[in-house]
Amino acid sequence: MTRYLARRLVQAALTVFGVVTAVFFLVELSGDPAALLLPTEATPEDLARLRESLGLDEPLLVRYLTFLGNAVQGDFGDSFRQRVPALPLVLERLPATIELALSAFLLGIGMAFAASLAVRLTRSERLRTGLLWVAFTFQAIPTFFFGLILILVFSVWLGWLPSLGRGGLDHLILPAFSLATFELALYLRLLNSAFLQEQTQDYVRTAYAKGGGRAWVLVRHVLPNALLPIVTIAGINLGVLLGGAIVTETVFSWPGVGRLIVQSVSQRDYPVILAGVFVISLVFVVINLLVDLLYAVLDPRVRYS
Repeated sequence: MTRYLARRLVQAALTVFGVVTAVFFLVELSGDPAALLLPTEATPEDLARLRESLGLDEPLLVRYLTFLGNAVQGDFGDSFRQRVPALPLVLERLPATIELALSAFLLGIGMAFAASLAVRLTRSERLRTGLLWVAFTFQAIPTFFFGLILILVFSVWLGWLPSLGRGGLDHLILPAFSLATFELALYLRLLNSAFLQEQTQDYVRTAYAKGGGRAWVLVRHVLPNALLPIVTIAGINLGVLLGGAIVTETVFSWPGVGRLIVQSVSQRDYPVILAGVFVISLVFVVINLLVDLLYAVLDPRVRYS
């Protein structure tokens, strides 16, 4: 296990390094940020002075090596716009993104579990088909469009929930539900297949032969084994939600990392973009590592060498 963990940590470090390197060169191709920081009447001399103060007058390779040297020490530079260190600025927004992604994750997988258990307990084919159609319909609607529909219905027409910003639980409901419904179809389909596969196994017939009721056998025996193929997908999707909540954060003005990155891209605020990508990619690889370790705990047959 120790050797496996060490290998995965090396892979995680290389993954984060590759992602940040790729983003560094991509943002360099997006244009000169100094031109956006000065008024239109600025002279070429003003532009040259600003580029020099920001370190943009150095060759690209020199800037890259300087960036790597500073990034290893946790220094991604100062935001071009806000004139504060970029990494603390991103970390300040991270709790909001985690709150939204985790809430959407738990809500989506919770609805899928409830729906799957209802189908298995009732053995209703009509219920299963109806739930799958509803889930696939939600998945077919773009997240930003569904978010706007939720705002229109529950905020504008009914006035039940706030549509913008972060506050109490009422501010979280709409953005979390908007993200969760997109994941519902995936979990529902996976759980449905896992339940069907497990219910044909010998241990299920043995449990019924011992006098176990349908609900008891389903929850006590079938559910733990049906969870195993879900764990990996759920872990990956949690990481995807953390990085993919950008659109939802923008629609609902949720003050998370995703919205900060979007604003920084439009402003060509390179340090904030790089710090944001670093944090999101680091969280993603850590989640995947924890999921692999959790899989070994849930399934004793798995042994890492």
